[in-house]
Amino acid sequence: MYNQRQAKNQRHSFVVGVEYRYEDLFVKVELGTFCTTPLHAQRIANSVNSIILLKNHMVIIFKNAKSITISDNFLKHEYQFRICIKPTMRFLELSAFTHQEREDFTRNQSYIVNEENMKEVNWNLQTAFQYLQDRYDAQDRTHFSFCQSSFYAIPVSAQKQKEIQHEIS
Repeated sequence: MYNQRQAKNQRHSFVVGVEYRYEDLFVKVELGTFCTTPLHAQRIANSVNSIILLKNHMVIIFKNAKSITISDNFLKHEYQFRICIKPTMRFLELSAFTHQEREDFTRNQSYIVNEENMKEVNWNLQTAFQYLQDRYDAQDRTHFSFCQSSFYAIPVSAQKQKEIQHEIS
């Protein structure tokens, strides 16, 4: 019988990825399927430092200063763009609010973006780059740096896990 420590450190297969955003454009990048512990799967997802979109490619920079370049010819099935279709709100100076007004504001559902506000788009890298240039009147920009939005480490089903282990051995 396993004790709690042994069970916690068991290896399983996880699909690991990140989602980064630039204003209303989100990019989800699948880093891969890893046979590891849950904690290490989270560390893999957290190893991404930044994502930079250029005209014809995207660069993923890791915290160890290594990087990988994705183009429409290389690893193009590893990313997916989504846009937020919820109208953006004007800038508010929250410091002018009372404590209660700030509390009410942060709980107001009309300001919170959820999955229903996101629309998947089947864009290549050049289309996404052009969208950002046009949307933010940035024709002279050569790149866009995305900010981290979220990461995921999803356990693979038991059946899929057996298939992966069979492929490895």
